[in-house]
Amino acid sequence: MIAPELLIAAPLGDDSFWDPVKANWSLFGILLAGTAVLTIAFVVWLVIQPEEPDHDTKELVDRAVDRDHDRARTISRRMDADAGRADTSEPELR
Repeated sequence: MIAPELLIAAPLGDDSFWDPVKANWSLFGILLAGTAVLTIAFVVWLVIQPEEPDHDTKELVDRAVDRDHDRARTISRRMDADAGRADTSEPELR
């Protein structure tokens, strides 16, 4: 029997929203099997991934860091120029 609290909360009409849905075990099994297969595939994919790249990336990283530092210096100089603390006649500051 349904608890009295639930009967009070439920509408009195024949509203299909409140009708219970019967479990479809074959659909549940298919979803569970699909989840298991995808989980196993993901774990296998993680295991076969190389941890480090095969080629040396030091020069690429150094170039990117230098470019970022140059960009940060330019932005800092532009901010100084906007605040009146630097010369604005340089072309890169305009």
